[in-house]
Amino acid sequence: MREPGPQDRPAQGPDAGTAPRQSYYIRNPWRPWASGAFAGASSMLTFTTVFYALGRLPLVLVGISVLLAVAVFVFGLYAHRRAARFDAQIGGR
Repeated sequence: MREPGPQDRPAQGPDAGTAPRQSYYIRNPWRPWASGAFAGASSMLTFTTVFYALGRLPLVLVGISVLLAVAVFVFGLYAHRRAARFDAQIGGR
């Protein structure tokens, strides 16, 4: 017969008999969209600036690229607002 070890003793302390503590982290599905949109708009403007400065990009394409970057940035603002609203709903505010 074996000697009883710590795994055989009943649980003691404040958490005895309760379920394991649940994590308070909940994945916000809008957070990656917001950060990705801001990063995408910034990258588009950076590449546009570099290639225009090198003379490899016509002015018409610069305008299209800037308009597209603005659209992506506006979507990032929308996603950021939705992420904040999602967090507020989870927090009960």
